[in-house]
Amino acid sequence: MPANFEQLWSGTSFVKKAASETVPVSPEIAEQAWAKLLASPNWAKRVAFVMQTPLKNRLDYVAVGRKLLLVDELPQGEIPVYDLDIPEFGAVKIAARGTAPVVETNVKRVEFPTFSISINKFVKWEEITIRRYPVFDRAKERTAIAMAIAEDLEIFRLVKAASDVSPNTPVDVARPLSRNYFAKLYATIAKMQLVPSAHIMNPVYYEDILSWDAEDLDQVSLNVIIETGQFGVLHGVKLILATKMEEGYIYCVTTPDKLGRLPERKAVEIKIWDNVPQQQYDIVAWEQIGMGIHNTAGVARLNVTQ
Repeated sequence: MPANFEQLWSGTSFVKKAASETVPVSPEIAEQAWAKLLASPNWAKRVAFVMQTPLKNRLDYVAVGRKLLLVDELPQGEIPVYDLDIPEFGAVKIAARGTAPVVETNVKRVEFPTFSISINKFVKWEEITIRRYPVFDRAKERTAIAMAIAEDLEIFRLVKAASDVSPNTPVDVARPLSRNYFAKLYATIAKMQLVPSAHIMNPVYYEDILSWDAEDLDQVSLNVIIETGQFGVLHGVKLILATKMEEGYIYCVTTPDKLGRLPERKAVEIKIWDNVPQQQYDIVAWEQIGMGIHNTAGVARLNVTQ
């Protein structure tokens, strides 16, 4: 490298030197920067602009359903047929969107049929020029989020149906939740010679977990739960929160490969076209998937009473 390398590239767009004065290095400097911002004439607009990204991230739904099942990408014309590892326990599948899950028992092979999920959104022409944020890009994001919600609702219905017919009897518990309840879920899955993988619950129950102290759990485990937030870990099992999960139930499931499949014939595709008569852009997201649980012994449930 030549000695004058930095001089040759200085002043170009390829060099951006770090400016330590722009990054707060202490609470005092951060407080001074905040006070300076509030003293400016347009402080409200600047604060609102800065808060757009964190607020959007908090309001956007985080999909968790695909963390529970093994995604199986189907080739052209492939039939999603799977062999049951333990035929005595049966299988649960979604026949079509909007219908109740179907239970098949005493079978050695089960088919998880695929079905379509579609979401329709639109953006008016005038909105593109009126909004201060990129409304067109945001509309596509919201469409993808709606698809994730639709998927999770179906998967949660599937898990609920599997727990109803599972050989694992649901356990009734009362709040506040203790770690003994989660240990009971762990043991229920483990006694089936399966590996507990994840607890799924509504965020309202996370309040009880965050209220635990050093007498309930060691400090290292408490720090992991608190610091990881939405996806914590307890006893080596993931704690997954989902706002679309029905209250009143907490589930523990085994690993995706031992639990079920999500055959994907067509991944999510977003199509956009200009609807001139309506003076708007129509945005459609579409996918073709199936879902089923072929090992109902891998699902355990707590019935939570208030």
